[in-house]
Amino acid sequence: MAQNNHKLFYITIGTFALTAIGVYFVYRLMKQSKKSARRITRKIDLSVFDSPDMPGSGNCMDRRLLMMLEQLEMRTGYPIFDWINSGARSEAHNRKVGGASRSSHKIPTCMAVDIGVPSTDIRNQLVYEARNIGFKRIGVGRTFVHLDTDENKSQYVAWGYPSGRRPDINPFV
Repeated sequence: MAQNNHKLFYITIGTFALTAIGVYFVYRLMKQSKKSARRITRKIDLSVFDSPDMPGSGNCMDRRLLMMLEQLEMRTGYPIFDWINSGARSEAHNRKVGGASRSSHKIPTCMAVDIGVPSTDIRNQLVYEARNIGFKRIGVGRTFVHLDTDENKSQYVAWGYPSGRRPDINPFV
């Protein structure tokens, strides 16, 4: 009888261990599939991000930024990639457009975009949804929205244009 109890004990322990290992691997598989779902899911024409004076420069765009822009497009239904006004900027082009000397648009950083918007309502929707997706730096212009993923600068900030002006809306307050 005692020998049967030992066998039952070992079978129970073995079953528990195999179940735990199975649960662990299912958990890892689900976690991995969620990560891959957050990757860019379609081919993006990076030329929309090119600095006008440097063809091909859009290739430097931050992949996390691109993924977040794709999420913004999917969540809002707006053609975000068709509305890109500015992505990568050469030093010369950044000066020409009056960009900040430490602009996150500049090559090789390439962590910022300006998105043209057709209306104030759409601009406001993009600003709030961008915050919900995880953008922590948002510039709010009258006819565009600046989004960047530059973690070397202040986070959870919004600003208006011209530079230094308070934004019309601030999703962080």
